[in-house]
Amino acid sequence: MRAIVALLLLLSSAGDASEILESSITLDEGVYAIRVDALIAAPPALVLQYLTDYDRLTTINSTIKESRIVHTYSPTKHRVQTRIRACILMFCRNVRQLQNVEQYNERLLVATIIPAESDFRQGTVRWQLAESDGGTRMAFTATLEPAFWVPPVIGPWLVKRRIVSELLESAGHMEAAALQTGAP
Repeated sequence: MRAIVALLLLLSSAGDASEILESSITLDEGVYAIRVDALIAAPPALVLQYLTDYDRLTTINSTIKESRIVHTYSPTKHRVQTRIRACILMFCRNVRQLQNVEQYNERLLVATIIPAESDFRQGTVRWQLAESDGGTRMAFTATLEPAFWVPPVIGPWLVKRRIVSELLESAGHMEAAALQTGAP
């Protein structure tokens, strides 16, 4: 679940450089509120480059099976379609998301799910980037209401675990790219 995400990444492929500083999730009447603060050992410009390479999101996260720009409104606003293979315990499903994604500046990206074309009743995801010790501090926040069944008792714990792991996987790919390019 990416826009969850994107959203929104499991184990870092670049070692232990990625770090989750804080993560929380609440569930209220079927709506998940998610917050993850993370450090990524890659500069903000590179992180933003990967997050906005909508036709190639599959390169930073193995759960994303398809991603593409459906419509370009402006250089900073796009309609993006993704298909994600989401598994929580033994429950797996393909999840569709159509979202309007807008880059407000070099540090803020916001995605709004279009419910009629998605497997979510509603959703908004924000990626706020800040420079931190030569890397990036990323604040990921989301409110998501799935239109599919999530195990009720352990759902929040499982969703949080999945999102944190997906963020770490993506961060690992960005960090590996930073090492390859020699980015500070």
